[in-house]
Amino acid sequence: MNVDKLIKTEVIFIDNAPIKKKSDIHHGGHVRRYYVWITLNKMVGKVIPFRKENGAINPLAVRCMFKKDSKIWVEYGCGGTAHLFALFASFIGSNRLVLNIHDFLVIQRRDLEKNPPFFRRFRLQVIETLLINRAYANILAWPRMLDYFTPKKNQKLLIMVPGVGEDELVALSPNNKKNGRKIALYFGSMIRKGMIEWITELFSEINGWELHLVGARGDAEIAERENVKYTGSVSHDKLFDIISNADLVLIPYPKNGYMDRLIPMKIAYTLISGKPVISTRLQGLYEYTSMLGLKENIIYLDDWNRDSLMGALKKAENIEIDVSKTIEKLRSLSWEPRFRKAIEIIFNEPDSPDNQIKRI
Repeated sequence: MNVDKLIKTEVIFIDNAPIKKKSDIHHGGHVRRYYVWITLNKMVGKVIPFRKENGAINPLAVRCMFKKDSKIWVEYGCGGTAHLFALFASFIGSNRLVLNIHDFLVIQRRDLEKNPPFFRRFRLQVIETLLINRAYANILAWPRMLDYFTPKKNQKLLIMVPGVGEDELVALSPNNKKNGRKIALYFGSMIRKGMIEWITELFSEINGWELHLVGARGDAEIAERENVKYTGSVSHDKLFDIISNADLVLIPYPKNGYMDRLIPMKIAYTLISGKPVISTRLQGLYEYTSMLGLKENIIYLDDWNRDSLMGALKKAENIEIDVSKTIEKLRSLSWEPRFRKAIEIIFNEPDSPDNQIKRI
């Protein structure tokens, strides 16, 4: 590390606990947090974690964040207690608050999961709105997050769509023998309003294929069958072996106003697999693959039923994907150089009276 190129500042890093190695990554939201942590530690003078390894609040971080002119980086969605600390600290002196936003939690809970109690939802909405308004800079995971809030004139807004690590831009090679069936893989959240239940039912009626499910179960009902296998949650460094042995990847998200806008964190890892993808026709995904010139890697379904899925599986067998071309197109979305650029913009570039929206 070149000390002369360090940004000579101190950053308080607010997260549940720092994600310091890939084996600590167990779901999509951890990916961005890992790359932020390692990049900040290479670029700024000192990074102080808000929480210790065991999850306890770090007293040093609390003292530092309430000093005048402190710089506070919040991994948005790290809990109500941490959000409150960050919000209170933002009112002291000229403290600068940075939010790295993966999803809008209240909207997700209202639209996609169990509806939280009114007072809890109200409290979260008030805190989240204030945090976003108080932030000096917001980093957004997909462009249409801007549908959910109106930025202030002096805020910096960075749009950083999902990507992959620089060391992950390599072709995957299968390493396990199969039992004669083709493998359709779904990895990620299991809590999309019955998604797992109906996709399991569909695959139970299809011969010659196995459905492999990877991710935390949550409240989802998962009935394993002869051709439906549930692996559970695995760490990020083990996920690539599983992806490499699949014949195609599924993104069977239900379509609603929120899901249609988002770009899933998994999408770059899905594409880098070099396998065909069968997905619900979601606008965010279509915009992402169009931007990269990789629309041909995905088969879109308007409705998930036995006939449409059978047709998509047959079509997937005839798709030939140029893996090296896919990797080169994803190279522009490497996490590390984009976070380096984001840190430079946030801490080194001069302020502007108007909000600055930049895609990185």
